[in-house]
Amino acid sequence: MKKFFAIAAALLIGVAAFAQETNKDENGNTKFGGYETNKFLDNWTLGVGVGVNSTWDVIGGNEGFVVAFPAIQVDLGKWFTPEFGARLSWRGLQNKLGKSAAGKEAFNYVKVDGLVHLSNLFAGYKENRLWDVVFLGGVGDLIDDQAGHEWGVEAGFQNNFHLSDKIDLNVELGGNLAPGARYGNFGKFVTFPYAIAGIALNLGRNNWTRVSTTAAAAAAAIAAAEAAAKKAAADADKAIANANAAAKNAQDEAKQLVDEAKKANTSNVDDLFNEPVVVYFTIGKSTLSSTEKAHAEYAIKNIISRGENVKFTLNGSADTGTGSKKRNEQLSKERAQTVYNLVDELGVSRENITVVEWDGTERFATPELNRAVIIEKQ
Repeated sequence: MKKFFAIAAALLIGVAAFAQETNKDENGNTKFGGYETNKFLDNWTLGVGVGVNSTWDVIGGNEGFVVAFPAIQVDLGKWFTPEFGARLSWRGLQNKLGKSAAGKEAFNYVKVDGLVHLSNLFAGYKENRLWDVVFLGGVGDLIDDQAGHEWGVEAGFQNNFHLSDKIDLNVELGGNLAPGARYGNFGKFVTFPYAIAGIALNLGRNNWTRVSTTAAAAAAAIAAAEAAAKKAAADADKAIANANAAAKNAQDEAKQLVDEAKKANTSNVDDLFNEPVVVYFTIGKSTLSSTEKAHAEYAIKNIISRGENVKFTLNGSADTGTGSKKRNEQLSKERAQTVYNLVDELGVSRENITVVEWDGTERFATPELNRAVIIEKQ
């Protein structure tokens, strides 16, 4: 039995060590610590497993024979660095008292282990490594119904297969060392091999940040912040300069428009409103459209604004190409009256308005000009 456990342990450790990925830097060298101290709730493991425990058969005529029996193991561990940690564990169930005995007794082992992560210790920490090897060794209380409490030490190896970021599959092989006197005359010490396979849940944050990169990262962050601040200040100055230039250009353009408007008012406006104003009507209509009404109001107001005692002559006409002569004469009169009412509403004295109805004959070659009222300033 001992040889079996020893051979199995050697094979698993050898295969695991052979299968390791290494953590290399840009020059191909393996990286080692140091790391930031993790927080209290980080890098905990909670494991549950089943397997085989063993003890000595000391009754029934088979003294010295190793008895194997099923076992359950529960452990809670904490990693303080990528290389070193500790755990509290319990392993046990009941086993038969001997091959010739019908009874059973409780056999439990409660202990504290120190953990050495061999993969990280010798190959450097690597977050995405798929298979790790951990050495464990500890001391605890060996309890059974036959001999009561006794101290014992334990050592073994645990192979961790990473199924995901939070879940590992563990295979653990090891043995207990206890005083031999309690189990008969088997020498000063006796050993109890065991094998456990189980699942471990990784709690909290389960990765590490290098201290060596922290200072450099902080310096780089400060330098980057200073550079960003300088660039932001330069961009702000440039934006202010552009805004000032745009504002000045807008002021210059506004001034230019005002100057041009003043120039236009003093040069062309008088000439413009000294010319006759034509207000157009739709065929057969004596009412003004909103557009032509606005046009007439604008012209009349600006003529009045000259400040003179202005007199107006209104010439109404109609297009003889449509309608009878009698209808066209009536339409000419109605159109002139419409504009007369508008001029009157805008404040021109009626004594200063003269209405002339055209007799209905063609006055202009263009028909549209004959469907209009011509406003002339006297």
